[in-house]
Amino acid sequence: MKFKGKSFIAIVLTPETPADAWFGELDRIISRSPGFFIDRPIILDVRGKKIPIEDLEVILAGLGERSIRVMGIDGIAGTRLKPGMPPSFAGGRLATDIEVPDQEGAVAPEKTETKALSGSKKSQPEANDRKKPANGTFQKAVTGVAADGQSIVITEPVRSGQSVVHPTGDVTVVGSVASGAEVIAGGSIHIYGALRGRALAGVSGNERARIFCSKLEAELVSINGLYTIADDFADHVVNKPAQIRFDEERLIFESLN
Repeated sequence: MKFKGKSFIAIVLTPETPADAWFGELDRIISRSPGFFIDRPIILDVRGKKIPIEDLEVILAGLGERSIRVMGIDGIAGTRLKPGMPPSFAGGRLATDIEVPDQEGAVAPEKTETKALSGSKKSQPEANDRKKPANGTFQKAVTGVAADGQSIVITEPVRSGQSVVHPTGDVTVVGSVASGAEVIAGGSIHIYGALRGRALAGVSGNERARIFCSKLEAELVSINGLYTIADDFADHVVNKPAQIRFDEERLIFESLN
């Protein structure tokens, strides 16, 4: 048996008091960019906080209600944690800040740190792996054209490191989506080219949303919060025109003729 090391970029959340105000800030981020926390590894940093275990339970419950999944807690002894809590976590190094894209196209900086995590076993967290541009931010493509108030059209390819976010309708890309790029939509996603990055449709709870592309080479696809990574794609649609739909808590991959 061989084990491999792998590095990830994780979002580090540091709870503040009063907790209501802190959760209010998280809710503001989620309302502005509903897909921001989807399928991203999260570390909760409580170093120096001396948070009672009961208060930590409340914080974890509040994050869970917002579909923010914590993969580890930094700054607390594992012996203090109760069964079912994320494991104690230590190590890692600080990386550049992650910026949160808003709905209108501007990118607003948030007080969110990242850490590079290493030495983990090769397992399911690969679903959270993603390429990262040199400047450490995920910028929204600026070529979107409002079609009808419900959908937007991107008239050029989405390059690595760009993030197209439209949580209230469909997104159409007249071109390809590069590896390391992402398209997030409240409705369906239409890619008239190769889909090599991440596509997250129906992020506002729309299970009828679909993903269409001329060539499926994606790193990850998701509809209504249910995701599948490249290793698990159906063989008959890989590198071919495809559509993906949500049906009874499954993602269905179908060929496009």
